[in-house]
Amino acid sequence: MKLSAYGKTDTGLLRSNNEDSFFVDEQLGLFIVADGMGGHAAGEVASSMAIDVVRERLEPLLDDQRSVEEVSLVLTNAVSHANRSITQAATENSRWAGMGTTLTILLFHSEQALLAHVGDSRLYRWRNATLEQLSDDHSLIAEQLRRGIINKLDAETSNLRNVLLQAVGISEELDICRKVLPSESGDTFLLCSDGLTGMLADQQISAILGNNDLPQQACEQLITAALAAGGKDNVTAVLVTAQ
Repeated sequence: MKLSAYGKTDTGLLRSNNEDSFFVDEQLGLFIVADGMGGHAAGEVASSMAIDVVRERLEPLLDDQRSVEEVSLVLTNAVSHANRSITQAATENSRWAGMGTTLTILLFHSEQALLAHVGDSRLYRWRNATLEQLSDDHSLIAEQLRRGIINKLDAETSNLRNVLLQAVGISEELDICRKVLPSESGDTFLLCSDGLTGMLADQQISAILGNNDLPQQACEQLITAALAAGGKDNVTAVLVTAQ
């Protein structure tokens, strides 16, 4: 399966620094978005550290001889290792106390798309002109929605939208969202931080993906649209098309 991908990040219109990080490797089939949190630039440290740890743990262990189940376990272990590394770094450096990051990873192996995810960054799939969210938001609002405590309108206007229930480096034990998804030719996957989904509704994302065949064009239009809508947060998008 041939992959075509493009990623872009922007500080946004209100923030002074960018705590988002992303990684794109078409040959390895590995794509990551991380949205950091913490004062004194600690969010930037956490998001970049998470990506570095995952990449370093995965690269020597990925080969065609491993089963999808084995690779999924390797991926999960890499996320857990990133969690321990960030927690330890925050303990050893008081400037980084409380730092953490979301982490959304898409890995292609044996014609399958593997997801490992913690936090409220998202993975979507665009297939047959339909947008589907594949990741689960680990946020208070999302949990309240799942339990029927609030409705979608309440969620959109709540001042608790940024409260996370899990983040890498914050939670000692992670309930990692893991999925193995059969991939079809023509599938497009979007990994993004909440700086994008906080500014654009799914219908707006769908319209942009439907009007652009190339990952770079769609990615740049998504970023531009999020900034035009207010750009209240750092915004990052990675688009991957399977051919």
